[in-house]
Amino acid sequence: MQLITILAFALPALAAPGVEGMFRRPSPVAKQLNCPTNEIQKDGLLGDNYVNPSLLLPISASEPDKVFESSSWATITPNDKCTIFNLELPAEQTVNKNCSLVFDFPGCDSSRYRFQGPGNFLFQPYAIGSGAVAGNTTYNNQPQKLGNLPSRQLLPGNSYVINTGSCEVPAGTPGVVTFAGSLCSADSTLAFHQDSNECPLGFFLLISDA
Repeated sequence: MQLITILAFALPALAAPGVEGMFRRPSPVAKQLNCPTNEIQKDGLLGDNYVNPSLLLPISASEPDKVFESSSWATITPNDKCTIFNLELPAEQTVNKNCSLVFDFPGCDSSRYRFQGPGNFLFQPYAIGSGAVAGNTTYNNQPQKLGNLPSRQLLPGNSYVINTGSCEVPAGTPGVVTFAGSLCSADSTLAFHQDSNECPLGFFLLISDA
């Protein structure tokens, strides 16, 4: 599996062998929280080995040259605002590992998100090693795009495995490997606070033994 497929919405994902052993089994706390689950996050939680986005940066089609400030809130509006997510993978820790990109969207706490519309979203991946730069990136100078992917429905109260497979990070790769992409929509409004506490909300990359 190529590195780019970790960020692809195009294919449904199946849990890779050995993945579930890295993650916690349902606990009383998880059951009390009632976090949405998927085939990898059996209790809806993140486990102990995951990557949180290092940067969330809004861009706007209606203000294509405006530089927006980075934020812990993602903002998507129909045919206008998108949010770029940077994920920095620690190279040494991901050699011979599996990577699973998930989008957790718990619906129990509406103070952490605002949602309106049918929920069709487009994730645009960027070239590996490139990402948004705070104070510089705009709609008109986005990182190099990597293909066109079909839209996908994302609705509150669900947890989605976007893709899973080998991280494909070669041994000896120094530092971090940057994955990035933007989330946009033609028909829906979504604002959410990226948050790994309690029921996680947002994009996360889960790392497990291959």
